[in-house]
Amino acid sequence: MKSNTLLTLLWLITCCTACETFDVSSDTDTFFHVQMDGAELPVWVRGNTASGKLVIYINGGPGATSIDVARADMFDWSASLEEEVAMVYYDQRGCGNAQGPIDENTLTVDQFAKDLGAIVSILKSEYHGAQIYLMGHSFGSFIGVNYLLYHQGSEHIAGWMSVDGAYNFDYDLSWQYRRTFLINVANEELDQGNMVDHWTSALEWADTNQEILTREQKNEWRQFIGWPGGIIIPLEETSLSFGQYLGIGFASSYNPFPAYLSPNLEIVNDWLSKDAEGRNLISAVSALTLPTLMIWGRYDDLIAPEEGMAVFENFSTPPSEKRFVLLPHSSHEPYISDPDGFQQEIINFVRMY
Repeated sequence: MKSNTLLTLLWLITCCTACETFDVSSDTDTFFHVQMDGAELPVWVRGNTASGKLVIYINGGPGATSIDVARADMFDWSASLEEEVAMVYYDQRGCGNAQGPIDENTLTVDQFAKDLGAIVSILKSEYHGAQIYLMGHSFGSFIGVNYLLYHQGSEHIAGWMSVDGAYNFDYDLSWQYRRTFLINVANEELDQGNMVDHWTSALEWADTNQEILTREQKNEWRQFIGWPGGIIIPLEETSLSFGQYLGIGFASSYNPFPAYLSPNLEIVNDWLSKDAEGRNLISAVSALTLPTLMIWGRYDDLIAPEEGMAVFENFSTPPSEKRFVLLPHSSHEPYISDPDGFQQEIINFVRMY
């Protein structure tokens, strides 16, 4: 489908200027929509825009929602990150309360990167001189890094923050990193004298399984690592109070219920996962030089920190401007299991750059 991106942006900038107030204060609450290639994306700017720093949160999934996370304040960012900077939440195409018919031909990583670029353009137009940062979690990092690499995103972004990010969908390669993850965890646990028989057996198994290719091998690997909350991997979960549910359902400036009643999440997840399959950007990030913070949970069994470190080492960012943080009591969602450590790393990074 031929993109009408430029016309859309020109129209939207005029429209938003006419009907929205983009407040610059220490306690901003601005909600607007971005129309892009057949979709209407809700965007919420909340927090300290007076800081001159805006952090766009790119949620993972694929197919999850960002707006409802903010509405319920599920991660308590209103009293932490939003005091320091303005957080920008948005629902991606086909997700949450994004509007417009789902054209499966537009459910691609490239289109999602274009959508992100449209939001960046609006923010730069309305918040003159503000620094814009990206913070991608899991699949959100894949969307963000595609924007940076293939849509001239680095020209507009002050800093890149990646949280347990996805950069590689070559699954055989990912399992090699998971094998290394098992070996490293086993050695760390043995150094502490923990579960000696168990971890000794894990090392013996890894030695005889140089590649992990079959379902049987993957199940055996899982027996050593365990499931979240078992053996060693922290259980990361959050819950909503009854009041938070009511806040999402009845205090919203939009109607959230269609998001919960539609099959869109599954559709988006299937099509984006299919589009990403086989793609590997671990080496491609060598084209990026912008300030970079990568945060990983030590016990992330979905995207092993060993894989994250391989990505980090390939960034061409000067060593003094990139940082890899391994949170020792976290898995794939460190903003849940170690909120204080996570939030402080984000704040320190945006203060520095």
